[in-house]
Amino acid sequence: MQHQPQHLTTPDYIRNNVRSMSRYIEDNRIEPYIDEVEQRIIKPRIGHELFIDLIDWINSENKSAFPEEYETLMSGGIYEYIVNCQPFEQRVFKGLLEAMKYYVYAKIVKNNDINITRFGIVNKDDEYSSRVDLNIRLAAEKDALQIADGYMSECIDFLKSTSAIIKFKKGKQNNRLSITIIGD
Repeated sequence: MQHQPQHLTTPDYIRNNVRSMSRYIEDNRIEPYIDEVEQRIIKPRIGHELFIDLIDWINSENKSAFPEEYETLMSGGIYEYIVNCQPFEQRVFKGLLEAMKYYVYAKIVKNNDINITRFGIVNKDDEYSSRVDLNIRLAAEKDALQIADGYMSECIDFLKSTSAIIKFKKGKQNNRLSITIIGD
């Protein structure tokens, strides 16, 4: 079994390219979210084979050994959207890295101030900060997830349009369950 140590993105990329976020959030607070997003959101949507190929592409010194469309998939761009084997229209999309950073950002917004200690779950707090209400955090998470889902959908459209070039076996989207309790 071959071990791939690198992810599709880095904590620095997330920190420096997403909405305003402290540069002091440690890598070890971001890396688990990157892994979760890759394993539970990205890989199920694009398939194991393409995911492994993208990791190999990132680790490769010789990018020309891979389809040039990988760069477009990861970073976004303009492409010919194909319908029934015919070019239909030009489309522009942001890319897989953009989707990933919003998925990771959503996890950070929701979970980053939670610490597990030997005494249980605690929120980080000090004399110079105040906690944001849960409903505000959940609204920010939902907003980031909607953006991420939109970018991911555009990536899937790109993959469908380039399926003759990129090994892509469409996976299924994991649905987020939301429950609303209506009072009496």
